[in-house]
Amino acid sequence: MGMALAPEIAVLAAAVAAIFVHLFGKERGGRAAGAAALAGIAAAFLALLIAGKSNGRFFAGAFTLDGFAVFFKAVVLCGGLLAVAFSFRYFRHEGSEPGEAYYLILLAIVGMMFAVSATDLVTAYVAFETFAIPSYILTGFCRRDRRSPEAAVKYFFLGTLSSGIMLFGMALVFGLTGETNFDAIARLLGGAGEPLALTGMILFFAGLFFKAAFVPFHMWAPDVYEGAPVPIAVFLSTAPKAAVFALLIRVAAGLFGRFEAQWTGLFQVLALATMFWGNIAALLQMNIKRMMAYSSIAHAGYIAIGLAAWGGPGRTAVMFYLFVYAFMNAAAFGLVLLWTKGSGFGEEVSDLRGLARMSPLAAASLVLVLLSLTGIPPTAGFMGKYLLFQAAIGRKLYLLAAAGALNSAISLFYYFRIGRAMFMEERPEDPPTLRPSPSVTAVLALCALVLLVLGILPHLVSDWASASGLSD
Repeated sequence: MGMALAPEIAVLAAAVAAIFVHLFGKERGGRAAGAAALAGIAAAFLALLIAGKSNGRFFAGAFTLDGFAVFFKAVVLCGGLLAVAFSFRYFRHEGSEPGEAYYLILLAIVGMMFAVSATDLVTAYVAFETFAIPSYILTGFCRRDRRSPEAAVKYFFLGTLSSGIMLFGMALVFGLTGETNFDAIARLLGGAGEPLALTGMILFFAGLFFKAAFVPFHMWAPDVYEGAPVPIAVFLSTAPKAAVFALLIRVAAGLFGRFEAQWTGLFQVLALATMFWGNIAALLQMNIKRMMAYSSIAHAGYIAIGLAAWGGPGRTAVMFYLFVYAFMNAAAFGLVLLWTKGSGFGEEVSDLRGLARMSPLAAASLVLVLLSLTGIPPTAGFMGKYLLFQAAIGRKLYLLAAAGALNSAISLFYYFRIGRAMFMEERPEDPPTLRPSPSVTAVLALCALVLLVLGILPHLVSDWASASGLSD
């Protein structure tokens, strides 16, 4: 049992260490807390490699460690690692480094890692709230930007409402079966009244749809991603999404497997609405953070295609896409940190003018990221969409696959508005000392390299995802 919890224990120990070094590290305590966070995430990766060999059920079946959980824990850790890496640049420019941000990120990661292993209603809800509460606090960390506290308040109230709706759905399921374990519920739900069971399923899903930012549960995402500090926007748009989709898949395929026809139909509708709304709204944005917020909504719609085309290929496509999405979206939000603008950062598309001449490496990396987000070869984003559309065609969901391809074409217009600014527009006169951040450029280059390698060699992750999936 101890080895099964080793990754969570490593992250929790790092959070405790970050608290102490922040409290007693004087003026450099914040930076030391960030170093402790990086070390803890690295240790969790190593522990995950070892723990992956300890497959089984623990705590009376409330917690499971299987290949599926290991895969999604790795995605969550990648999102956390990228967020912490961007945090150093952000807080250095802000002039203060609040160590609280690092251990709140770590505590949220612990909740996410438990959520992807949850096979019990109580465990799932407690894990869900364990990563939701730190997320609300992290959103309001930028005190100098009035958008940040406003976003935190909005996120808190809407998040609490969605949690209550999900809890109501759980209560209905428990009332129908008298069980909290997913397997036991799945066996007993077959004899329960179908209308009530479907109501419980929809209410349960509604809470998860909020965190995944499906339309019409997306209203929080643009304001929260725009108002949150950039590293927190990176974190909120990657790691929680992976955890929520992992829990959603486990709940849909396991707990509500009897209603597969109903929830696959629901995901078809959600995929269409979410893709079109996200991409069309993104066309109207000039603020990069807000544009990427709507882009992340659209990408949730692409992922829903794989859920609608449920089965082995669809499951593998969803898992592959979520892995590469963490790197795509982190880089997309992180590019804001390249330039400083007054007391903040350059958040407008126009702020990237002339980047190709100032930093060819950063510009080239961003082109690869944009190609991947659009779904153009030879990037991992292309392979992810190819697998999703192929799964839809295999299930004869031709309209859904065609809508996905059309939305990819629509996204080209706003993604390459950024490319045009970098390569085809002149930068206004700036102080000669102004240069793109080397540390941010390095992280962007790393993300671009991952996306290029996985575009050329997708089997490195797709084979892992295929072997780690839940049984049909």
